[in-house]
Amino acid sequence: MTDRLVRALWAEKGLSASIAVVTQAAREGQKLHGLHDVSAMLLGQLLTAGALLVSLQKDQTRVNVQLECDGPLRGMFVDAGADGYLRGYVKNPSLAVEGHHGPMRWRPALGNSGFLSVLKDVGEADYYRSSVELKAMDPAVDLEHYFAASEQVATRIALAVERGPDQPLGAVAGVLVQALPNGDRGALEQLGQGLSARLEQLAAGGASLEGDALLANLLPGFTPMSTLALGWRCNCSKERVLNALSAMGKAELEQLLAEKGGAAASCQFCGKRHEATAEDVKALIAGL
Repeated sequence: MTDRLVRALWAEKGLSASIAVVTQAAREGQKLHGLHDVSAMLLGQLLTAGALLVSLQKDQTRVNVQLECDGPLRGMFVDAGADGYLRGYVKNPSLAVEGHHGPMRWRPALGNSGFLSVLKDVGEADYYRSSVELKAMDPAVDLEHYFAASEQVATRIALAVERGPDQPLGAVAGVLVQALPNGDRGALEQLGQGLSARLEQLAAGGASLEGDALLANLLPGFTPMSTLALGWRCNCSKERVLNALSAMGKAELEQLLAEKGGAAASCQFCGKRHEATAEDVKALIAGL
């Protein structure tokens, strides 16, 4: 199974669609963070959401999706790039309790209140941020609410995380369908009815989740326009740590050197530890 994003168009109806399969990326995130079942399944959904949202962007942009809640999960964060990279983390990696399939499935983890935020890097140091209150405590439904409230674009979204025979992440996929400015809203509503159930059935039934095959099974009226390989990648580096340290200023760096002899930082996304030695800090001070 290959992680892939497919963009498609139903020209006659004026509808666009994106389908994302992120099973391998979600499994990599579970492995890196040591996630229990429900934490892994929820992060998988937000990784899928990130891929779907970035599919609507142009050029080499990126999208951050943040969910904060009063439930035991507490929150999660995803960073997705237009080149196909995905990464993320959850605040509580140890959740293993979920509700029954249906509208209340994720409420035991997410609680009763919270918010969903989307930050878009649209290039040239220009950012767009919007937040909506969580209403359904279900990532797919609350994403639809985000589009209705923040972007005023008719959108239908389905996210599926189906268990495998030996792990919680048997299949992780999602679909986003939108009406273009003069698109057929009636056709969109008809497609949206039962969209989540159809996606879950395809994923649970072992149907092919390889790019165009899922599109053909789920949205037969659409023509694929482009594909993009997806994967878990982290762009953390020692250089980024040094850049962050240099922003502290000379006096604080001298104090850091005197008290600790250096610095270290661990990446929230991949857990990798980057160290700035005493010589590194001295070089930063000399350059200021």
